[in-house]
Amino acid sequence: VENGTEVINYSLNWDLTLTRIFNTRWSVSFNMPVISNVRSSMYEHYGNNSTNPNARNKTKSFGIGDMRLAVYRWMFDPAKSHKGNLQAGLGIKLPTGDYQYQDYFHKLTSSGADSSVLGPVDQSIQLGDGGTGFSIELNGYYNLSHRVSLYGNFYYLVNPREQNGTSTSR
Repeated sequence: VENGTEVINYSLNWDLTLTRIFNTRWSVSFNMPVISNVRSSMYEHYGNNSTNPNARNKTKSFGIGDMRLAVYRWMFDPAKSHKGNLQAGLGIKLPTGDYQYQDYFHKLTSSGADSSVLGPVDQSIQLGDGGTGFSIELNGYYNLSHRVSLYGNFYYLVNPREQNGTSTSR
């Protein structure tokens, strides 16, 4: 921050979700994220040591992310558990987001001229990870009083694919 070379990510996500409730205990949800990312950096463009006054530039990504389908079950009968309950969920994440999204990076050629190079954006702003994943989820609430409640969520995603083969500017 002191040198002004920090990387800044701006991320805006819209999670569009459809939920079908089958009965008091079972439901299924479909989630489609719409993602807009902007990444501001120097090192990916002209470099952190550049004397170019326009060394800081942006790369962007926009589109649909990895979609998810999940099944949920309330663990205790909601008709009897007024003070609190736990909901367990199992899901599958589909590789629908572009994990090779590209934008232009500003570089200097060997002769010192400005050029734009098309390449994959940093993984922190990619729209997907390129693999099918499986999720487990635990949601819960507990009413301490009429005015105070506790809510919690545990979510874990495992993706068997370790690498997707997309390179970065590093």
